[in-house]
Amino acid sequence: RMENIEELRQYYDLNVFKVISLNTQFLKIFNEVEDRVIIVNITSLCAIKPMGGMAYYCSGKAAREMYFKVLAEEKKNIRVLNYSPGPVETAMIEYVVAEAVNENLKDVFVSFKNQGSLLKPEITAKKCVNVLLAGK
Repeated sequence: RMENIEELRQYYDLNVFKVISLNTQFLKIFNEVEDRVIIVNITSLCAIKPMGGMAYYCSGKAAREMYFKVLAEEKKNIRVLNYSPGPVETAMIEYVVAEAVNENLKDVFVSFKNQGSLLKPEITAKKCVNVLLAGK
């Protein structure tokens, strides 16, 4: 899949460049209240741990996570949370199980499903809110 440069370009445009652009505009608008700004980036273990068959996803998550780490370093008055929700029961899981060309990757996701390790979206969202409320 990595040989399709146009597909990679579209993926990065949506998942990295548009995120950076949106946050840049957001910070311009809320410049006067930056000390109250909290940015939440939904990241993944895949940002720091490579997974065969998920090159776009892993590299995109890594790029976003680093962007937000640098943003937090440069703008000390804003808070950034790189939140990794864990393995969440979403359409992405179903897609990987059905379409993965990498058998190891498929096995990992099937194992998550079979062991009941997948989190419901509302459970991990509540955990994220609790982290924000705790001010960590």
